[in-house]
Amino acid sequence: CHSCFDWLMPAMDEFRIAWPEVEMDLVSGFQPDPTGLLIEDQADLVIVSKAPPRKDVVYHPLFRYEVLALLAHQHPLTRKKFLTAQDFAKETLITYPIPDDRIDVVREVLGPLGVNPVRRTAMLTVAILQLVASQRGIAAMPGWAVQPYLERRYVAQRPVRKSGLFSNLNAATTRALAGTAYMKEFIATMKRVSFDSLKGIAVVDEA
Repeated sequence: CHSCFDWLMPAMDEFRIAWPEVEMDLVSGFQPDPTGLLIEDQADLVIVSKAPPRKDVVYHPLFRYEVLALLAHQHPLTRKKFLTAQDFAKETLITYPIPDDRIDVVREVLGPLGVNPVRRTAMLTVAILQLVASQRGIAAMPGWAVQPYLERRYVAQRPVRKSGLFSNLNAATTRALAGTAYMKEFIATMKRVSFDSLKGIAVVDEA
């Protein structure tokens, strides 16, 4: 998860107080197959929005969020109440340098309709927003991840589709670790800290 540090680090700090004997570290760099790290025993937990069925992997929903289209305030598309897939067609789409199946707007909206805009990537959230603000393209990112910038009116936002584009953020673990006391506690801590610190998220309906 490339936008999680603002709430993940406090969750880790809180967990360390209760479980000082559990060693914690972060796997750095962009990972093309995050859940593969679990299978290869390179990570005990990964945070993902896409949750494809995978043997021996268990997904634990953290929260539900809306993906928002982000534009410069002077962009012509700000005249619209929401953006459609075709609105992206002639734009430059700025994303993290990750596979398309991990980019919500591509996986759920653009890809199914065969819309393939020009692409540009940036490693950091703030870099993506700077490119958007300077009219180098548009982006579509989780509302919770960009809320501070929206409050400062750094960029404008519009819903993706009339009905909006929503996704779930999940913690993924191996089945073997899912039932351990420390893993249950860490996942519960992540949920609590995220709801305490983030705006625009909701409880996942697991019915």
